[in-house]
Amino acid sequence: MASSFVTPLRPADQSATPHSAGEKDALSADQNYFQVAGRRVSKRLAVAALITILPLLFFYPAVIGQQALAMGDAWLYSVLLRMLTGQMIAQGTLPLWNPYIFGGMPLLAAIQPGVLYPPNWLFAILPVGVAMNAVVILTYHLSLAGGYLYGRALRLNRLSALVSGLAFTFGGFMIGHLEDTNYIAAAAWLPWLMMAIEKLHQATSWRESWRWVIAGSVIVALHIFAGLPQATMQILLISGPYFIFSFLLRRESQQSRQSRLRFLAAGAALAVCGALLAAIQLLPALELQREGERAAISYQTFASFSMTPRFLLSIVFPNFFGGGLPPLYHITGRDFWWLQKWGVGSIGMLGLLLLLAAIFAKQRKGLVRFYLTVALTAMALSLGENLPFELNHLLYRVPVYNLFRGSYRHTFEFTFAASVLAGLGLNSLASLDQAMAKRIFVRCTMTLSLIVSLTVILYLFFAHLFTTPAPISPTDNHLTNPEAFVPLLMFALSVGAVWSFLHQRSLVSSGLIVVMMMVSLASFTWFTFWRTSHYDLFKRLADPPAVQAIKQREADLNSFRMVSYASQPYGPNYEGLNHANLAIARGLRSVSGYDPMRLPRPAALAGKMDIFGMIPDLSVFDARDQAFNLLNVKYLLREHPGLAASGAQVAVKEGISFSATSAALKLLPGSHPEIDAEEFAANELALISSLARSVHIPDEAPIAAIRLHTTDGRVIEQTVLAGRDSSEWAWDRADVRNAIKHRRAHVIESHLVPDESGAFESHSYLARFAFDRAAIDFIELNYLRQDAELMITGMTLTDAVTGNAIPLQNKRLAPERWHLAGRFGEVDLYQNLKVMPRAWFVNRVLAMPRDEVLKTISTGTFSDGQPFNPASAALLETEDFGGRAISLPAISAAKNAAVEVIRSEPQRIRLRTHNEQAGFLVLSEIYYRGWDALTDGRKTPVYRADDTLRGIAVPPGEHQIEFVFRAPSVRTGAVYSGIGLLILFAGSLVIQRLDKNQTAVNLKSDFREPRGER
Repeated sequence: MASSFVTPLRPADQSATPHSAGEKDALSADQNYFQVAGRRVSKRLAVAALITILPLLFFYPAVIGQQALAMGDAWLYSVLLRMLTGQMIAQGTLPLWNPYIFGGMPLLAAIQPGVLYPPNWLFAILPVGVAMNAVVILTYHLSLAGGYLYGRALRLNRLSALVSGLAFTFGGFMIGHLEDTNYIAAAAWLPWLMMAIEKLHQATSWRESWRWVIAGSVIVALHIFAGLPQATMQILLISGPYFIFSFLLRRESQQSRQSRLRFLAAGAALAVCGALLAAIQLLPALELQREGERAAISYQTFASFSMTPRFLLSIVFPNFFGGGLPPLYHITGRDFWWLQKWGVGSIGMLGLLLLLAAIFAKQRKGLVRFYLTVALTAMALSLGENLPFELNHLLYRVPVYNLFRGSYRHTFEFTFAASVLAGLGLNSLASLDQAMAKRIFVRCTMTLSLIVSLTVILYLFFAHLFTTPAPISPTDNHLTNPEAFVPLLMFALSVGAVWSFLHQRSLVSSGLIVVMMMVSLASFTWFTFWRTSHYDLFKRLADPPAVQAIKQREADLNSFRMVSYASQPYGPNYEGLNHANLAIARGLRSVSGYDPMRLPRPAALAGKMDIFGMIPDLSVFDARDQAFNLLNVKYLLREHPGLAASGAQVAVKEGISFSATSAALKLLPGSHPEIDAEEFAANELALISSLARSVHIPDEAPIAAIRLHTTDGRVIEQTVLAGRDSSEWAWDRADVRNAIKHRRAHVIESHLVPDESGAFESHSYLARFAFDRAAIDFIELNYLRQDAELMITGMTLTDAVTGNAIPLQNKRLAPERWHLAGRFGEVDLYQNLKVMPRAWFVNRVLAMPRDEVLKTISTGTFSDGQPFNPASAALLETEDFGGRAISLPAISAAKNAAVEVIRSEPQRIRLRTHNEQAGFLVLSEIYYRGWDALTDGRKTPVYRADDTLRGIAVPPGEHQIEFVFRAPSVRTGAVYSGIGLLILFAGSLVIQRLDKNQTAVNLKSDFREPRGER
């Protein structure tokens, strides 16, 4: 026993009694060392070495520079926002405002960039690829160290504590969510916070309690700084009940009333001080959240990404439904991509075996019951919409909880609880006598054998009964497949490792447990999505040809903005389009972007742009729409599909080449988009489409008119008819099929859709419209109905003469507004000929309701039919005056007016103006609370102009004007954070003083002569 990591402790909850005999043994010199080759080696140093080395070994491809730990959202979002944070810190600028995406938005307040999270500051001093890999790997060091230390706080032996940390750190949740770098960064602090609460519970004095109040407060702040509010909510769902459980139900809580009150007061102090320390992040984030879409979400969004019950099988066979990566696994995932990629919280076969040991050993019963309850509750919550009795609808009514989507993410709490139970199980086996431990082990093995056997039966004979988006192939359910063989092998090896440990508890058997835990976990998590990005990925941050062309044309990159558009901008041309947050890496300011907290006003103005920077309302490109002009958008990067024959990405369906990346074009009542055909000579138009909410539409009813405009001025007309050319997408759903009024058109694609009755096939339909061969300039689509909707997912012109085809997806651009400035492969560069400068004077200011402001901007005309010219008129909103009498700035028509931007920084813009009249200056920067204007050093009121820009009244003459972002919510939050620090510091002083006084009283009492002996 002395040569292993295992220190036997007393059974049951007595093991947590402070300063007990068992604890003294565990802390004695002999118990802290083991012998290797005749030398004493510190167990503490050995564990520290393992905690340091294991994450480096697991991620060794990243350590040696082969792997980029940046995929999915880590690549599209985290890397770029952290780059910006690092750049601003290196330049000595507070990272408060991001001028590069969505026309400008708060940076610190967006919370997910993790501006205040110390590991992210590595981006200020290291190359981006090195910094990203270092920050991610450091997260797993923190998680493993926290899991181990929490286990030790629970009085687990070193081996058990280490195994618990391994199960959480390298289990399905933490590895599966590696692309959500802020999520795993926040999640890694959960075991640390649980350790702080546990230490508070064990504390025997105020001095000891206050040390952990300080540590716990810092931990709370750090996990909030990491940048994922949903993780904060989930951490509260565990730590809050754990505190209550420790206070009310644990055996060792039956302490003196004074100790219980101290624990309660210390816990309250930890919560309050932690929130205060984090206020510098929380207050700005709350301010931004109230303005955006995340102020509330619909039930549909709340219920999205609900885990299906069949995925519980993945706890036993992680790749039950395929999806593992080569070289070990080869079966393609046939279930939802987000579950297949992220898993459901597997802790490996060894983890499951030890979890059962915790249940059967009947030691630490209260703690085991608590974590078993957490695990079961978390797994139930992960089902979301699949919960019975519409329980998820009740959960949607819970404040704060109803702000988050992705029910499957409750696998976070499940994985943590299961990992703690695994540690408790191993500790129980180590603390019991050998005979009892082996009896429990046999029960665990038989139970897990039954579970595994049932899974095998389902895998072999009933896998086809589980409804999945992709059907099962005949070779998908053989035991020879690694998807089944590997977990069975892990089960056998895990049983052998534990039996060896129970037979002889030695350094070798302890090491075997650690190795087996890593192998069991890695057999799943090492072959998942995180290994799909090569380190060369970071080279793609360099300027693509279109961006190089822009920089060659422009001397001042801060004097204009750009926008990118493609039907699928995150496809193969993502980098070439400079889409979303890539503008940060290239130093270009853009109205595109990707951020869940983006401001809704500029996004609505820019074609109802979503949080991913995708533009569903293509009318924003029309010649009459003034939105991009106002937003200072000088350049458009647009995907050019090219001819199928020239190698553009296509998908061939029934012999016709359609775009492989095209998005749906939705036609609603009043829709009349125009699609660019690029003067392609053709004799047939092929459409893939489907109808929605169309059950009542009769057969052969006209749905849409198609007008093909030829280059010689002719118009070829075609009509889309219900039943002949397109049909209801859910035509084969039982209730629809019984009521549908039109026949089913020719089906080209079908997908299995689950519903209450099981599943049904949804369809897309193919229509082909032949005409005399002509060169087509553009295609005009006019929706003819006042109800339902037509979804077009593919549109291709084909030419029987040449055999060529062109998939269509780009909206036609008005040549009087958009000038083609260059073509770079599949990316076209357009210049906006009507762009407004960064700042200008107008001749008049008008106030009107916001709806009218938006309509005026989008149509380019006032309600009376007069044209709206943003260069001469600024629009204010009556709602901004709050019911008060509208008082507009007194201005005159601009005379000899000039504006020069002499300094443009993220949080400071300085202008020099000249105007012989009192005027109104419009600055094409996003209006947001905290931006102050100073005219010659004096504060000037800032108006919201043209829905989302800034405007100020300027006296006649020459002036120096400065806009400064002072972020009052950040300043207020900093004050609260300072108060939190003062409370912690003052508490330390008070407790230190009280301890000194108490020590003096005790000494005086010790030396006082008893009266009875005089």
